[in-house]
Parts: sequence; C-alpha cells; structure tokens
Amino acid sequence: MKRVKHLYDRVASFENLRGAARDALRGKRKRMPGAAFLGDLERELVALHRELNDGSYATSGYRYFTIHEPKERVVAAAAFRDRVVHHAVVRVIQPIFERRFIEDSFASRPGKGTHAALVRAERFARRYRHALKCDIRKYFPSIDHGVLREQLARVIGDKRLLGLMDTIIASHRDGVESEWSGAPGAGLFDVTHRPRGLPIGNLTSQFCANIYLSGMYHFIKHELRVKGYVRYLDDFVLFGDDRAALRAHGNRIKQHLRGLRLTIHPDKYRLVETAGGVEFVGFVLFQSGRVRVRRESVRRFDRRYRRMRWEVNRRLREPADLTKRVVAWGAHVQHAQSYGLRRSVLCRPRARRRPQKGGVA
Repeated sequence: MKRVKHLYDRVASFENLRGAARDALRGKRKRMPGAAFLGDLERELVALHRELNDGSYATSGYRYFTIHEPKERVVAAAAFRDRVVHHAVVRVIQPIFERRFIEDSFASRPGKGTHAALVRAERFARRYRHALKCDIRKYFPSIDHGVLREQLARVIGDKRLLGLMDTIIASHRDGVESEWSGAPGAGLFDVTHRPRGLPIGNLTSQFCANIYLSGMYHFIKHELRVKGYVRYLDDFVLFGDDRAALRAHGNRIKQHLRGLRLTIHPDKYRLVETAGGVEFVGFVLFQSGRVRVRRESVRRFDRRYRRMRWEVNRRLREPADLTKRVVAWGAHVQHAQSYGLRRSVLCRPRARRRPQKGGVA
C-alpha cells in the first residue's frame, strides 16, 4: 500500500494548531492549566508554530498520578502545550488510518464508542452459542516502541512527521526489554535494548494503541475468518457456535500476539456460553437479549455516589455537579434492563443515625 507523504506542514500549520487548541480546551477552559493557555492563546500558538517549523520543539515531561477505579493505574498528564501538539498530529493522521481500521473496532474513533460496541456485541450474543473473551495483559505499558514505529512508517512517508511522533513516543517509557541478538557470531554483550510503554492519558497513546493491534484484528477477520468479533481497545470477544474452533482461534491469537510482544491476561481469558452471559464494556450480554450492568460497575458507582452525597452535604461539592454525574450514569446504564437497579441505587433512603445513650431519638 502506498505511503502518504507531505503531512508535516499540515500538522504544523497555524490553522491546524488553532483547531487542535480548541479540541484540547474542550471542557477544560475553566481549569488550570487550560485556562492559563487560553489566557495567552495567540502567543502560545505562535511559539508552537515556530518551534515545530524550525525543529526546536521538545516535549515538557509529565505529571504522574495514580487512579484507583476501575483499577489502579498510573496516569501521565502531559503539559498543555504538548497536548495541543498531540491533537494537531491526530487531526491530520486519523482520517488516513481510519480507512485501514476494521468496522468492529470501537475505541477512540469518531462515531464509535462503548455503547456502539455494546450494540454490536449484543447482536452477536443473540446469534451465536459461545464466546471467547480476551483481554491483553498490561496493554499500554507493554507496547514496544520499535514495533509501533515500524507500523507508523508503513503508512506515513513523511520523515519529519515520523520524527515528531518518535519524539512523542520516546517521551515516556514503562521499561526496557533487553534482547540478545542471537545472530551467528554474536557475543555475550550483543544485546538490543527495546523501550516499551505508552502513557495512559495522551490522545496519541489511545490512537497509537488502535494502530498497534490493527494488524491482529485483520488477522482475526481475514485469516481466521471469524465473523462474530468485537473489539474495544485491548478487550475483545470472538463469537461462534463451535467451541473447539474458538479454542483453536485463541491459541493462534496468542501466537500472533507474541510477535507484538504482548500476552493475553490469564485471568481474563474465558470460553463461555452466551446463554450464561458474556462480560463486555461493563455489561453482561445474554443470548436471550437481556443486558445486565456488571456488578462491579454498580458497586463502583454506588461508592462514588455515596461519597459525592457526603461531599454535597458538607458543601465540598456543588449539587449541580452531583446531578450532572448522576444523569450521565443513568444514561449509561439505560442501555441495559436497569430500571430496578437505578431505583435501588439512587432512591435508597439515608441511614438514620442511632441516638447516643441517654439522648433523644
């Protein structure tokens, strides 16, 4: 396939940077550091435009913090000016790669998302008797920089843009894998060091994570010829009526992933009957057509909801913010049969405080 050239000037153009800043500021205009960038917008954009064009642009490092839901993860927050550059890159190259992505990949793509993935998986769950559930172990920290660069270079023929993306990729790593060359006559110290890992939080990381596995999903659809298949980032499900065939597909996928230096999470690799339910994107899908919200998802929201109510009662949070979050959760779980669930979580009466000894109830 022919590589696409002459892209860097489009990325570094002032108009593209202005649009990228608008995208990066969406929902962040009133919070630092977005507000600071907005307050000096023209000067910041002129500086970025100059640095990108004269080759002096360099990333500014990350601020790291840990989140604990849905599971413990280290998130890397890039400087706001770097986020603008990330948006500028993705605005130009996303349409190019979109033509190469398969229809059944739903994460971080225009017009896709969690609920579209749920609808697609629900359709397959009704049609097929079995499902093979797979999840890649520590996906973002395991992405190999060298493999990713090769994948980008197969599509992008602009050396300056590849150099910019190389700068972004190399700005973070979760580790280095040492690999002995194994070539004839190689000595003990003929070792290649392979950096790996993309920062969770970058727009470019989400986009590159889609690119990194796009070849595997073409392998599943075109070589294994699996018709019932849905993917959301590193979480994917294969559907079929033949358990033995699905098991064989799973073994071949594991072999394919070794070439990408990835492994399937052993605790999240399950071959199940769709009549008994298939977990996917926070829901459980049944062959009967019933959709249930995953229990752990309900428990997480219940804990957050109780904490937010406590904060509102003590004037640590605005009631409007609580309302906004509750409405968003209600719209999310409405994709399942969840009327009773919503009543039980949101309409639970507050626990009455027990009177102290000698007090009045």
